[in-house]
Amino acid sequence: MFAWKGVPGVTWQDELQKLDNELASGRLSADDYRRRRDELLSGSAGGGPVQSPQQAPFAAPFKWEAKPPSASNPDATQVVPNQKPPQQQNPNPDATQVVNTQNRSSDAERTQFVTPIAPPGPGGWGQPQQQQQPSAPPPWVGADFDSINQPSPSWSHGPEVFDDSSGGGGKGKIIGIVLAVVLLAGLGFGAYWLWGRGGSDPNAGGQTSTTASTSTTPSAPPDPLQVGKVAGNPQERKDITTFTQIEALKPPYLTPGEINAYKTAGGAKSKLSLATPAKGVSTTIMIVTASENAAANNCAIELKSVQETNGMEAVTSDVPAKTYVTQVDAKDGQPARIRGHYSSGKYVVRIDITAATLTDAMQHFKAAAEIQLKAMPTDA
Repeated sequence: MFAWKGVPGVTWQDELQKLDNELASGRLSADDYRRRRDELLSGSAGGGPVQSPQQAPFAAPFKWEAKPPSASNPDATQVVPNQKPPQQQNPNPDATQVVNTQNRSSDAERTQFVTPIAPPGPGGWGQPQQQQQPSAPPPWVGADFDSINQPSPSWSHGPEVFDDSSGGGGKGKIIGIVLAVVLLAGLGFGAYWLWGRGGSDPNAGGQTSTTASTSTTPSAPPDPLQVGKVAGNPQERKDITTFTQIEALKPPYLTPGEINAYKTAGGAKSKLSLATPAKGVSTTIMIVTASENAAANNCAIELKSVQETNGMEAVTSDVPAKTYVTQVDAKDGQPARIRGHYSSGKYVVRIDITAATLTDAMQHFKAAAEIQLKAMPTDA
């Protein structure tokens, strides 16, 4: 139970008890505490055997300073996607041929050029391409040879294409060739439409979707130790992940009785968070993993008994169900405190509130408990 200080200034033991209370409430640093304790003990060396100082029943609210995240490395490697180089158009080796017929007519010496209709590409309808302007011929090339710069067909024209000895028969042959090219292009597009797209296979789509679904990487499971987003910008101690680290905190946060209760339950993976919802108010949430569900529930009940042994009183009305709540009013410079313990599966959850008065502490406790119970509900 709490050993509240009596009439001050009677014996050196009372002064030593006063130093312990000031250390527990955070008004005295550890260095000042050791210095004043040594002075007090040295002054009372002739007064009898020295008694060991009593441990404070409650440790000071946990404090730390959050470190800002380290600046990003300016020398970090940047990944630049590869850019596909522009494709160069291969020259068509099938250039237009100039053929001089044997006809004596003056029109027979002219060059005739037929531009075939290119078949559509593999992607469906071919897209129009911008026609390149022919470059100017060199001075030693006559105007009759300017057709070499024109787009060449995919096959070479024979001399019979340009034979107009029968009058209008030459134009008829040209028209026939053009129609043949168009017909071949249409047949090629029809074949692509029927077989090239793979639409006739009803199982093609299902196989694609199955491959896509099986290649999805499963997401990592959520962390079972969830700290609710309570008021006051909660800051989690990233350097604390086990109960052994909580036990070794200096100044100590837990009393020997509390440490024993957690160890009996098999305390392992842990999490510690602190928030400041208002001036003079602190909210500490601690989660400790037990060995099993029953061990976690027994630990919560044992922690309630430890608080009552240390001088706190149980609160049974107007508190969350399955939550063991204890309280103590402000006294001798120590703030009012309300603590709640409950089990959520195999996890033991503590909600620890300190404030100037019990009224303020209970108000902030109810608000924090409502949020934390949503993050980690109690066992049904």
